[in-house]
Amino acid sequence: MSVSPGIVAEVARAFEIANIEMFAVSLPDAAIVEASSAVLRKWNCRREDVVGRQLAKFGTGTVSARYIDEQGPDGPAQRVEIKFAPPLGNARSIVFTPQTWNDGSRQYVILIGQHASKEQADEAMQNERRLSLALRSGGFAAWDYDYRTGETYNSPELYDLLGYPRDSRGLNFHNFNDLVHPDDRGVTLEGQIKSAPFGSDLFQTRYRVKIHSGEYAWIESIAGLIRDPIDGMPAKCVGLSRNINDQMASLEKLKASELNFRRSQKAAQIGSFTLKAATNVSRLSNEMIALIDLEDAIIQPNLTMFEKMMEPADRERFREAIELARLGNKVPGFEIAFKSLKTGETNYFQCNIETERNAAGQIETLFGTCQSITERKALERKFLQAQKMEAVGQLTGGIAHDFNNLLMVVMGNLQLVEQLVKNDERAVKRIRAAIEAGEKGSELTKRMLAFSRQQTLQNKEISVDALVFKMQDMLRQAIGGTIELKVMPGEAVWAVKADATMLETAILNLSINARDAMKPKGGKLIIETSNKTLDQAYCEDNEDVLPGDYVEIAVTDTGCGIAPENIEKVFQPFFTTKGPEAGSGLGLSMIYGFTKQSGGHVKIYSEVGHGTTIRLYLPRLESEAKLATAAEMQAQVLREFSLPQPAAAPAAEAVPAPAVPAAPTEAALAASAEVAIAEAAPPAMVVKLEAGLPQPATKKTVVLVVEDNPSVRDVAAAMIEDMGFETLVAENGAEGLRIIEMRPDIDLVLSDVIMAGGMNGPELAAKALKFRPELKVLFMSGYAPGSVRQMQNLPDSIDLVNKPFTRNDLVAKVTRALAA
Repeated sequence: MSVSPGIVAEVARAFEIANIEMFAVSLPDAAIVEASSAVLRKWNCRREDVVGRQLAKFGTGTVSARYIDEQGPDGPAQRVEIKFAPPLGNARSIVFTPQTWNDGSRQYVILIGQHASKEQADEAMQNERRLSLALRSGGFAAWDYDYRTGETYNSPELYDLLGYPRDSRGLNFHNFNDLVHPDDRGVTLEGQIKSAPFGSDLFQTRYRVKIHSGEYAWIESIAGLIRDPIDGMPAKCVGLSRNINDQMASLEKLKASELNFRRSQKAAQIGSFTLKAATNVSRLSNEMIALIDLEDAIIQPNLTMFEKMMEPADRERFREAIELARLGNKVPGFEIAFKSLKTGETNYFQCNIETERNAAGQIETLFGTCQSITERKALERKFLQAQKMEAVGQLTGGIAHDFNNLLMVVMGNLQLVEQLVKNDERAVKRIRAAIEAGEKGSELTKRMLAFSRQQTLQNKEISVDALVFKMQDMLRQAIGGTIELKVMPGEAVWAVKADATMLETAILNLSINARDAMKPKGGKLIIETSNKTLDQAYCEDNEDVLPGDYVEIAVTDTGCGIAPENIEKVFQPFFTTKGPEAGSGLGLSMIYGFTKQSGGHVKIYSEVGHGTTIRLYLPRLESEAKLATAAEMQAQVLREFSLPQPAAAPAAEAVPAPAVPAAPTEAALAASAEVAIAEAAPPAMVVKLEAGLPQPATKKTVVLVVEDNPSVRDVAAAMIEDMGFETLVAENGAEGLRIIEMRPDIDLVLSDVIMAGGMNGPELAAKALKFRPELKVLFMSGYAPGSVRQMQNLPDSIDLVNKPFTRNDLVAKVTRALAA
């Protein structure tokens, strides 16, 4: 808007030439129609910033006015103060002297200010240069856009910023937005201005802009909006822009670093907190909030809320550590326990507290880190439990070993004495009662050895389904009529290599325990078999088990269940929830030891009032080339159970059953001994029986007994002599090897498995068989850790008799060994 040609226009031109501050205001609308350059320079603005604006009430618009009274040289005079309030910078004002002019039908007020000297003009120019230099040194380029005229002003630096020649045309406010990266168009200045609420006049944003080379550069823009004082609509937008590629690259690196830090904290389960020493204002990191399960808190969680979750004793320890840190003391790391409000579970933190000081050396902030050690504590508990079980196992095994030797001496001598007083029925009755008691003690030591994993297992290929099917009748008799037995075989269940007798005993014990848990009402007993693959994740959560293929035997009852506090105790020896006369507390411990010694795993799950499931995992037998497929084995089992059962194997070939056999009669013992020895004797030997004992006519069979326990060695040698054989003895493996080298007539070596003196039984056998391949070997053992591994490379003909053994056991085993 400008004044029309006429008197006022001429006056305005005269004031411009004279370099006088001047405004021309039309009446009655109070609109500025002209402004001299002196005013523009003084206010550091452009003509468009003031010309065309309507004077508003003083202090309410960009250009406002008021009348003031001043004391002039000729007395009081009325003046007009014009105030200019730009969107950026400070407001400034000029006091004018008003004069009224008529130009035809229009009326104007000419506001005349002071004369602007050349020095003032030069100063204004200098200020403009300084501003331009400051913008360039800061990397800024200036621009503005007039909403009323649609005109855009770009400083030369803006063309340089975007890589365009300075004489380029057509780069305006609107097509500049077309250069913005598509992903950033939601944050352009134009978009922010359009969506901003009324009264929002300052904007700052950053986005990627395609420069002249075709690449994208990060640009930061700061803009101020000048509004029309009448309707409040945008009139002009004035802004600054600069290239921030370097800053954004640094910001991206910082973001990546922060992301990696957060990821590291999450992976290490570390949270942090800060506490202002002066105000007690605390803040928890997002990682900390997640670790203590307070993400859903209504208010922002703080340290006070976390303290309430701690165990009382740990809460006091935590507060004490905070106070020590406030006083400048170094606080060592400490553990605290807290209860999750979400899950109710107890979790654990390892806490460390450090201090940050200000320039004066005063403690300003306390910084703490809390690392979750809940999983570590659980692993420590499992490790301690495993250590405890191992220690108890070693103690139990040691006791069983010594007890076995004592039983061996007692039972062996009783049987020898029985032969001497066989005509005294009362004495024989008492001796046999003592022997039966010793045999029950032997069963007890076998369970103890099973728990300690120190029994000698007779491992062989087993079809688990076949074994369970064969046990059904025995299990039904054991559990009684009030309990329903249901066997659920899996599909194509793999074969395993284990001790069949021990596995039968384990399933029987589990079934009896289930029966007791379902008394008196009864219930269901379910035995299931299936193939299971235990992966790495499962094995990480369960100690002492390796990933791989296993056969699962699950025994489930619908009984009373096991209390949670007893779950970890049930496998400990002598622990029982039954009455004093109801059990020894060795059943589950025997199962645990047998399964672990077989390379397997045991898992128990129970709910009080609902029942219990115990799962045995035995490793799959890998030598499939030597075996029928699992499906064929199952079909064979089903066919077998649809036909009459085969006759029982001879006594010499049968695997010893867990039940104690009845004592044989004298006549039966003599007959069996006669047949056995006749079959085992060399052709040159003529055998006859006198009083139940074999007496060779020419050459006796020579047996070497190698045993480090003198009492056991003595009774074993006496039993061998009682069989009519010549007996040699050695107290350790080295001595036994020397005797074998000196006596080529030795027919059989009866050796303990584990002996003092450096050479054990398997080592003795291996060395002896190198120069005496025809030598017969029989092991005896009641305590043999690792003996199965040590015996793997020995011939399959080597058998083993378990301590404490009876005379009948020894006769059968010696006979079999000599005939092998």
